[in-house]
Amino acid sequence: MEIMDDQADVHGTGPTEHPEPPFRRPVLLVLLTVLVFAEALVVLGIGAWLIAQLSLEEPESYATAVALIVIVLAAGVWVLAIGVCLVRMRGWTRGAVLTWQVLQVIVAICIFQGLLLDVVDGWPVLVVSLLGIGLLMSPSVVAATRREV
Repeated sequence: MEIMDDQADVHGTGPTEHPEPPFRRPVLLVLLTVLVFAEALVVLGIGAWLIAQLSLEEPESYATAVALIVIVLAAGVWVLAIGVCLVRMRGWTRGAVLTWQVLQVIVAICIFQGLLLDVVDGWPVLVVSLLGIGLLMSPSVVAATRREV
């Protein structure tokens, strides 16, 4: 019997082994995840609104309208997938979130130049994007997403 107890300690299955404490998600990572899910819902909502507009009004070009709807819905699904992988704390999500935030900054700049919507509509887009970049670059988020699970 004692031989088995000695072997159990050698293999690390005995009573001397200490379990690793559970990993807690940083608050900033939780906030970033909520922000990304909210962005995904907004983009998917815009896609739904575009579908409704297509059924209510005749576009100048159906091909362009359908292509825009497909692109917006694909972007919404992509951002939703990023959110899911943020929950799983995958390292590659940092690059994807940064790319999405930079694209939103570009949209905000287009709004400020009057190419889209009213100029004041660009501020929420810009603020959300800068908030996302700030949360993404925080040391606790970088450390948590660097961790291999």
